[in-house]
Amino acid sequence: MDKEGKDLKKRKSILMDLWNDLITMWENNSQKVTRQYIIERLKNEYNKEKISPIKGASDPKDIFDKEMASLYVLGKYGMGLEVQYPDLFDSIFGQEIKMDQVNEILLSDNLDGAKDKILAIVGDINGNSIAKIMRLGLTKEYFGFIDQKTVVKLSESLRKAFPEQKNEVNKYMRFYAAFKISKAIDDGIVRNRITKEALKQALAIELNIDKKDMPRDKYIIKIATDVFNIPQKLLRHIFIYNQGKKSENKKDRN
Repeated sequence: MDKEGKDLKKRKSILMDLWNDLITMWENNSQKVTRQYIIERLKNEYNKEKISPIKGASDPKDIFDKEMASLYVLGKYGMGLEVQYPDLFDSIFGQEIKMDQVNEILLSDNLDGAKDKILAIVGDINGNSIAKIMRLGLTKEYFGFIDQKTVVKLSESLRKAFPEQKNEVNKYMRFYAAFKISKAIDDGIVRNRITKEALKQALAIELNIDKKDMPRDKYIIKIATDVFNIPQKLLRHIFIYNQGKKSENKKDRN
């Protein structure tokens, strides 16, 4: 079985093609390559290919600014472009570079002084910055550059360094669980209700999430539909749901 789903293949292809265009532009006239220009290109390419940014149930206005994390991760870790074009990365990916530095601090074996170091980099920690830090970890794992255990360690370190943000970290991990289940459907690993429930229970343990706090099926269906474009026929085979029923608990919004 091919464990790389349709979404991942298509997303990689779009981002790599965009990178090839950007490198050519940068070498010819670097002034044209701005963050806003790339965001618009990213949006256009995704819309053209009917690909959604990585997201939860909501559609924030800055979603494509956040999706720059995917371009950054694939360019740096997948294509090795940061070494070849450091000025491009410094010019365009300032936000992502900061979040990467925070990730490195949180994943180190010694968290002494981690809070002060992180605050010195990002200035403030709130729900939005927690989501950005975790998003970079999720994106790396999605593209295969780190494993799930590393994402879990990232979340645990965030809770230790910023206990007042525990609820925000938990909220993101609930989204992460829903994203993992949706990806497993896209990868062909989950094909029925039994395998879905088995994975859900396994993730509750692996991600250290209380079973009652795991994402509701409606939330998973929303991500599976919007992000992974999984056909409704397959989803109806895996989930028991009424399309006309109102969306479930607000806690699943992201």
